[in-house]
Amino acid sequence: MASTSKLQGKKIIVVGGSSGIGYGAAQALLENGAVVTIISSSQEHVDVSVKKLQDQTSNSAISGKVADVRDEESFVKLLVELAPVDHIVFSSVDKIIRGPLSTLDLTDAKHLFGVKFWGSIVVGKAVAAHDIIVPGGSLTLTSGTAGIKPGKQASVGGALNGGVLSLTKGLASELAGKKIRVNTVVPGLVKTELWDKIWDEKKKEDLYNSGDNLPVGFVATPNDIAEAYVYLIRANYATGTLVTIDGGALLN
Repeated sequence: MASTSKLQGKKIIVVGGSSGIGYGAAQALLENGAVVTIISSSQEHVDVSVKKLQDQTSNSAISGKVADVRDEESFVKLLVELAPVDHIVFSSVDKIIRGPLSTLDLTDAKHLFGVKFWGSIVVGKAVAAHDIIVPGGSLTLTSGTAGIKPGKQASVGGALNGGVLSLTKGLASELAGKKIRVNTVVPGLVKTELWDKIWDEKKKEDLYNSGDNLPVGFVATPNDIAEAYVYLIRANYATGTLVTIDGGALLN
């Protein structure tokens, strides 16, 4: 099958697909002919995003469901109801952990671990325990370059993302018997709504202007990062693979 038609009609769940990187991935998958279901914890976000995706892609094969990954029982029940699917993308995150460790709000940090790290495990466990993804399908997680090179004020966020990197390898081995591939996208700096939650306009502007110093010369949008998800879903020979897409930041 030609790579351009590999996703035609494939059923794909995008957890966290109502905003940011997950939304970009959902849009790219729809543009490649997939049948996409986004999952978010907010009904309002789901409704708005489904309508936007329909308008932007001219693809009506998009639907939305509401579930909170921190509620394992109800979340897994929804995945089972949606099964069987060909692929799952997990890109659920609702805040960035950034700042001096001495003043870090650990309640916020623990919340994010519950969503991004433990959420990844909840999905992996569900796929291992139930026939949710068909043989030959894939689970694609989301980490971040802080897991490779945390830098100042990112030690906790780096630990979170590093855990996802390690989890990728373990799940790839765990799910190999079910013929399900597991990979992870490792984005660098991306313009998303998440920065609005921690920084004012001036700090965001300075951050985005730092893209001039990247080898590619700009900061990514979710659409730029989406290319990595499309690749990993279509790449039948890739499992346990970490795809870094950071504009060359780790070269500096």
